[in-house]
Amino acid sequence: MGDVFRVMRVEERKITTKKGVDMKLRTPTADDAEKVLAFRRDVAGETIYLTRYPYEIENSVEKERDIISNYQRAEHLGMMAIFDGDKVIGVTSVSPVGLNFKTRHRASAELVVRKEYWNLGLGSHLLDLAIEMAENCGYERLELSVFADNARALRLYKKKGFVDCGQIPQAFKMMDGKYHDEILMSKNLWRH
Repeated sequence: MGDVFRVMRVEERKITTKKGVDMKLRTPTADDAEKVLAFRRDVAGETIYLTRYPYEIENSVEKERDIISNYQRAEHLGMMAIFDGDKVIGVTSVSPVGLNFKTRHRASAELVVRKEYWNLGLGSHLLDLAIEMAENCGYERLELSVFADNARALRLYKKKGFVDCGQIPQAFKMMDGKYHDEILMSKNLWRH
């Protein structure tokens, strides 16, 4: 796989929100583990459109440090974070769907932004970055899934060229007993 994949790391660089505010974008390091873990727990409680409740994020800081270190070392993984000062406000990651020959051309993307930073263009920026990371690593297809009633996310993904490729009825069951369908989406990254 070494000939197909490249390490996905970004040194710190500035990005500017729609409102003209500068933020930092970079690959998280092991020293950011506590901040990334706090981000994961915080955002899990801000919206119903994530797959875990806050109490289900059981990582210790040490475990999060290991995860981040794996992302830094591996040639087929990538994680980027946006920081407002020292606070993590957005994360995207790209990881393989599988490492076997038949599936290693496919990558899966994650994208999350803190609610107080929605509508600033950060999700769009992170999605562009995930697409770029996947392309640079030689992946041919980037995939993600989304709650079927998450209209904001669906608009963004479709705008960036993702297409629906399936739906799983009642994929998510909420604590109140309600169900949400899941839409699977993908984007071809083949170069013509």
